[in-house]
Amino acid sequence: MALQILAVRKDDDGDITRLKGVSWEDSIEGVISDIENGRYKYYVDVDGREADVYVVPATPYRKKHLRTTADTTTRNNLDELPPF
Repeated sequence: MALQILAVRKDDDGDITRLKGVSWEDSIEGVISDIENGRYKYYVDVDGREADVYVVPATPYRKKHLRTTADTTTRNNLDELPPF
């Protein structure tokens, strides 16, 4: 099942901490776990097209985070979502 991400909540540093869809809400860690374990797929709508969300692995300098597949815009699809 694929769930659409409609809105995000950010901390004071601008990092996304929670994500929300029509009938669900979860932490960034919960969404990462869902993707890694194959429970759900997530996507955002970008100008009427679906951009899939995937997990970027951790590095020594950055923790795991989410990103969308390449699409027709250079905007950051997740950062552009409205707050809730």
